[in-house]
Amino acid sequence: MPETKIVGENEYGLSDAAILSERWLSATTLPDVLARPAVITAAVEQPSPVLRRVVIRKQGPAVFVEVYANRPMSPTFLKSVEAVADLLSLPPGWNSYSASSIDHENARQAIRLLAEFLKPSMLPPSVVPTVRGGIQLEWHARGVNVEIYIESPNAVSFFAEEAGIGKSPDVPLSGHERELSSWLERISGK
Repeated sequence: MPETKIVGENEYGLSDAAILSERWLSATTLPDVLARPAVITAAVEQPSPVLRRVVIRKQGPAVFVEVYANRPMSPTFLKSVEAVADLLSLPPGWNSYSASSIDHENARQAIRLLAEFLKPSMLPPSVVPTVRGGIQLEWHARGVNVEIYIESPNAVSFFAEEAGIGKSPDVPLSGHERELSSWLERISGK
């Protein structure tokens, strides 16, 4: 099972000394920080009010997800990140056919979107793999269905509907962030 580490604002880099001295916000920690692989699979994040960086690395069959946050994160967020991390251990062909492994960049994008849109009062989404290596985040609550599709970091769309009223089309997330927030507020009951 992948490990998830949430790091608070006291983190200053990826050196072993900094990792050994940092404050942990999650009960799940790395088993041996000195056995880190040489290659880190992540680019520098764009500045975000919530996240500074998401690092995904692989060590043998184990996958580790490190989230460097600017503030403490809610239990709902932590549970959702762990669900995303679990998908990273799916091998190619995980659906008994020719499904791709989950792309690490798609996982990073899913975590970024969760940090941006997931409110502590919301239920965590269902986190679903797609056969092309993408991730789908789904909420079905209070008569509202919201699904976010992450096909690539630059191809993110969402679908939302109120049960019994009709369907709305899939729209790209870019430029429709307020609309998505409005739908997610309905799920949280606000």
